[in-house]
Amino acid sequence: MNAKKLLALLLAVVMVFGLVACGETTTETTAPVETTPVETTAPVANEPSAEQYTVDYATNTVYTGSVTTAMGEVGGGEVGYDVYAGVEGKDYTDPETYTMNDYIGGTTDMNWSPLNWETNDDSYVLDLTTVGFYGFVLNSTGDGWSVTCELAAELPVDVTSEYVGQYGISEGESNKAWKIALNPAACWEDGTPINADTYIYSYMELLDPVMKNRRADSLYAGEFAVVNAKNYFYQGQTVKMDNGSNAYYTLEDLTLGEDGNYLTPGGEPIYVAVNYALDYFSGQTLQYYVEGNGADYFDLTNWEALVACADENGLAPLNDETYGYLLTTITGNAAWGEDESYLPNYMVYEQTYGAMDFSEVGIIKTGEYELVMITEIPTENPNYYVPYNLSGSYLVYEPLWESCKSYFDANGNTVSADSENIANVTTTYGTSLETSVSYGPYKLTYFELDKQITFERNENWYGYSDGKHLGQYQTDVISCQVIAEQATALLAFLNGEIDGVSLTSGDMATYGASEYIRYTPQSYTTKLSFNTDAAALAERGTQIMCLPSFRQAFSLAIDRSTFAASYTSAGSAGYGLLNYMYVYDPFTGAAYRDTDGAKSALCQLYGLTYGEDGEYGDLDEAYDAITGYDMDTAKALMAQAADEAVAAGYWDGSSNITIGLRVYSSDDTYVQMFNYLNDCLKAACVGSALEGKCELEMVVDADYYNTMYSGNADMIFTTWGGAAYSPYSMLYQCYCDAADGSGNQMEYGFDTTKVTVTMEVDGEMFSDNLQNWALWANADTSVQIKGENGTVLETFGSYDADTRANMFSKLEYAYLAYYTTTPMYYRNSASLVSQKGDYAVTQYVDLIGFAGVQFYTYNYTDAQWAEVCAAGLTY
Repeated sequence: MNAKKLLALLLAVVMVFGLVACGETTTETTAPVETTPVETTAPVANEPSAEQYTVDYATNTVYTGSVTTAMGEVGGGEVGYDVYAGVEGKDYTDPETYTMNDYIGGTTDMNWSPLNWETNDDSYVLDLTTVGFYGFVLNSTGDGWSVTCELAAELPVDVTSEYVGQYGISEGESNKAWKIALNPAACWEDGTPINADTYIYSYMELLDPVMKNRRADSLYAGEFAVVNAKNYFYQGQTVKMDNGSNAYYTLEDLTLGEDGNYLTPGGEPIYVAVNYALDYFSGQTLQYYVEGNGADYFDLTNWEALVACADENGLAPLNDETYGYLLTTITGNAAWGEDESYLPNYMVYEQTYGAMDFSEVGIIKTGEYELVMITEIPTENPNYYVPYNLSGSYLVYEPLWESCKSYFDANGNTVSADSENIANVTTTYGTSLETSVSYGPYKLTYFELDKQITFERNENWYGYSDGKHLGQYQTDVISCQVIAEQATALLAFLNGEIDGVSLTSGDMATYGASEYIRYTPQSYTTKLSFNTDAAALAERGTQIMCLPSFRQAFSLAIDRSTFAASYTSAGSAGYGLLNYMYVYDPFTGAAYRDTDGAKSALCQLYGLTYGEDGEYGDLDEAYDAITGYDMDTAKALMAQAADEAVAAGYWDGSSNITIGLRVYSSDDTYVQMFNYLNDCLKAACVGSALEGKCELEMVVDADYYNTMYSGNADMIFTTWGGAAYSPYSMLYQCYCDAADGSGNQMEYGFDTTKVTVTMEVDGEMFSDNLQNWALWANADTSVQIKGENGTVLETFGSYDADTRANMFSKLEYAYLAYYTTTPMYYRNSASLVSQKGDYAVTQYVDLIGFAGVQFYTYNYTDAQWAEVCAAGLTY
């Protein structure tokens, strides 16, 4: 960290402590993320050592130690293409009828549109009715995965050299442009062919800048982001950019507009950031420093005049007058130590995404059955990652898609499709039987809300006639009931009415030794997510949740091992955002959670030390000792939280505080989980002013995710995961994609743009807000992370696997260090399979599970099974 920024940081610390001493509170236009300047946890007084992780809640700064980098090599290992043969005759050629009877917890709010799906329940439909360019299936030896061609007729071919000088491709580059030969036998369920035009139309709709489809980021974000997909998606929108960390325009670069205000070289407005968060101040504002430190460091002659020029966003238009005001303020007092060359750090400019034709997007039709896709950056390990990134598809059937659209103007009034006033477009595609169409092995034939979903064989699917899927798909019909209660589902299973059932912890004593039990590790972590928005919490009197001390105390009061063992069938204690299923090297299967960086981050978070002066001998010993449970520290932090809550005006010191924990249902397991957590909270309050005055209340809310999205929940269980072979997409896509909690992010009120993460990389300090770091780790090439000496980090994907794992672990720590979410357990499930049939393997195989319905085989026909059930079943 340079001396200038360190001085500013220390000044901020002094100012905040002054407020604590006076017992005052202030209202800032750009308030800290925790929404209170009252903080009695001592911030760091000096820059931490290279290996120290430190959180300063007062300035919202996280220091994450050091990284020594190594660059990666574009290339990669080999993958297999051999496919499990299945069981001869037990496939789609079998003339008998076989029905798989399944169940689901509910269908309310399901949306299985390929462009907008979100939940596991949504993907349940898509997995049966769609296919991707490539598939990952059980290999010939039944102990791993292989790659197959599905909607693609051949493996992808690198044609980067053919596009030199176009789409951002330079001479000598490779692994950026991929030719995909399309399967000419692919068609919709009604027999309509699927060709290159189908894909171009679907991708255009996916990126439609007005519709804002949920899955658009699959094309514009991540390590397989398509050239110009983001620019096309955001066309017409205007965003504000930090000049100091981006263009760094000086006055000489600008032009003077007719109104006397300066414009960027692109003709966009540029502003003085008076009370607007700046990267230069690690997410704080100029006004914060000027009003906190006054004439000791600034010349205040023109300060009030500059403030008067600012709008409601804290921005003043840059003109000769405001430039002069800023120059005097910053350079007029030698104590601040700056000259005119520093002024670009105090400016913000607008950038408008211009209109763009789809022909500029890196998706090109090169034949009736051929496409080329061009990515922003080269694909590392392309033999694996190109098929992996193309294993899903985003096709929509044009006539049906268009018929499902509704058009609205800016006031929400319905308008026609050809109106000039369209401001919003919605669609009902993929929400009912009538709005669904298949291009996969099964088609939807019945849907009754919260009752029944039925799928039947899609006879027009190419796989039933191409000779490449023999030994597969013996199932003719999939009949899926809606069963909300697990006890009801278990009874249905024991009666032979459904062919598999998930088990709870209470079932294990009875069925744990059954030959029909199967264990499934999952890439999901279940957590407690907290609302930290003071205004939203004030309505319920639960503002104490704004305090990191309260949230950390609650976290340390929970014994995760006890929780997982008592209330899940196969879950294990969870401590990180990502569990042990996430693979950072697909060719070795090496897990992110096993890296030294990932282990160290959690040891730092939970306070376990190791080495010469540590409590444990080495990192592995310390990591193995993590429990996340420390009641003594929890009580001390809870006492601190009680004092802070009173000082901040969040609590009067005597009233009862009731925090709502929203759950999906009143199932016995939920009740038991609630009671345990309530007991933990009460125990942590013992000995503090909160003793006997703070408790949880269980609120049943089947729509609790949306309730949290709107800020109307205090605390909920959340479960995020998926994409186990793409770990570094998780932080942005699931946690940092919306500062106000309106997107995927479930920690409502936690603004990751206001949290500065500082990391030492190869001896230089790099600082940026957590959201930008997360974007960078998600391979967003529009984000640059700059160092104190002006160095720009290479793109995240250009570093080797170990470097990336180490860097990402520090970002995971930064998110967790605010305790806005508390990991509880890593999801694993135990289930019983039916005597009626079974999957191809009994042991879980990485990436493909038990090989799915594709290789499921039956011991009985439907008619025979009815007779077996009548005689009684034993498990």
